[in-house]
Amino acid sequence: MNVAVKAAKHAAPGPYLGFALQPVRLCYHLLTCPGEAQVSLELLDDVAVHYADRTLALEQTKSALKQNPLSDWAADLWKAIANWLDSAASRTIDPNKCQFRIYVSPLHTGSLAQALNDCNSDADVEELTAAVALSFKKKKPSACAPYVQRFLSASDDERTAIITRLAIVSETDPLESLRALIKTTVVPELVDVLCESAIGMAKEQADELIRQGKAAKIDGDRFKANFIAFVQRNNLPGLLTSLTEKPNESEVTAILIQRPTFIQQLEIIDSSYDDRVRAVSDFLRSSSDKTRWAEAGLVFEGSLREFDDSLVWRHGLISTEVADLSPLNDSARQGRAIYRRCAQLQIPIDGRAVPEHFVHGCFNALADAKRLGWHPEYEALLGPNED
Repeated sequence: MNVAVKAAKHAAPGPYLGFALQPVRLCYHLLTCPGEAQVSLELLDDVAVHYADRTLALEQTKSALKQNPLSDWAADLWKAIANWLDSAASRTIDPNKCQFRIYVSPLHTGSLAQALNDCNSDADVEELTAAVALSFKKKKPSACAPYVQRFLSASDDERTAIITRLAIVSETDPLESLRALIKTTVVPELVDVLCESAIGMAKEQADELIRQGKAAKIDGDRFKANFIAFVQRNNLPGLLTSLTEKPNESEVTAILIQRPTFIQQLEIIDSSYDDRVRAVSDFLRSSSDKTRWAEAGLVFEGSLREFDDSLVWRHGLISTEVADLSPLNDSARQGRAIYRRCAQLQIPIDGRAVPEHFVHGCFNALADAKRLGWHPEYEALLGPNED
């Protein structure tokens, strides 16, 4: 049984490199927030920036692939405003210390949304409120009715505090803002790879905090420092850096339970459980890195095929040498010796150094395809390949 390997832990088809809009915006604010700020996910709002002076920027994100959340009577538009009014009324937030933003992608517009965005004074809000009340009375839209009523029933001070601090932003592609931050410092082939990695880093940190029962609130300075270090590693011409995170325990356990061919190869030489856990982790990461490096143009697919052929050849040399030095009646021990020596190899691709897990993972991928094996009689013990 072979294992199906995804291109990357977070990679999937979709408009934002496989991510939902919230992690994309979380990443953007982490990379652009000022010093000593923190950025949270689904804490006070979809995304929020917590500044050092204790002020806030609260952002509602709207992925608008099928409908326009900025149309005059869109429920999403008025619900966001109603929620902020409720938060202010309950003293969850102080609207006088907040900036409010509705972020929509892809690009959409609306006349009332534009009017809300353009309000800068008490008089502007008062004039807009009168216009909304008159138009709402004529249209009587149902879906947004409770949210518009909440807006109209608020006091002048409540409305003014929020609407004069409201910005409505709509972009065709939210990744363009991230690309603009990155593309001036790296080769073009790396831009989308680094965007995806940055978003993945932000999402993984938020997810881990949530799993721990903590608020998903990330330090901006630390995130920027880690990402800068990551970019510098990837931008070194003599180094291929892994673009894939280490799989978690549940992912590794799931593969061990499936017992793919490369794990069966380790079982028949009586390898340790720790060896099998490391094999699964390195197999998944190296398989994903191969795909992502090729897609990004960092490595040619032909070079990867030549690399695999080189590993098969080296395995043959090591197997012959170990066989010459090992007792003929201890095949499992002989297999473990071959496996360990292969696992310790560090071989570059096109003259570029590879991550520590990569060669080991590639050997296990070749073992999974039965292009090589550890036990001298692995082919007979494992049987023919499944269709």
